[in-house]
Amino acid sequence: MTSEDKKFAAYWEKVQAQGRWIYALKHGGIFGLGVFILINIFLLSDKSVAEVYFTRQALEQMLTMVLAGIVGYGTFKYWFNQKLYKKIISKENAE
Repeated sequence: MTSEDKKFAAYWEKVQAQGRWIYALKHGGIFGLGVFILINIFLLSDKSVAEVYFTRQALEQMLTMVLAGIVGYGTFKYWFNQKLYKKIISKENAE
């Protein structure tokens, strides 16, 4: 097992202790917010910052993207990292 695998396994054990939803809230929420900001940057050439980011429509869009990030990206990323962790642990046990 490489040192990177050991670091990841130690990190992931801490994440598992916090739980799937805490991980999804943190990582998925940040991802959704980042997507919201990046998508709307393109609208700034035609509109002001207030018109793009501080409207009711923008709030609804942001909440939708953050929730999608939590439910979609956050849970997928947790599942993917969990599979990677199990693979690393099984490789360690085989050695």
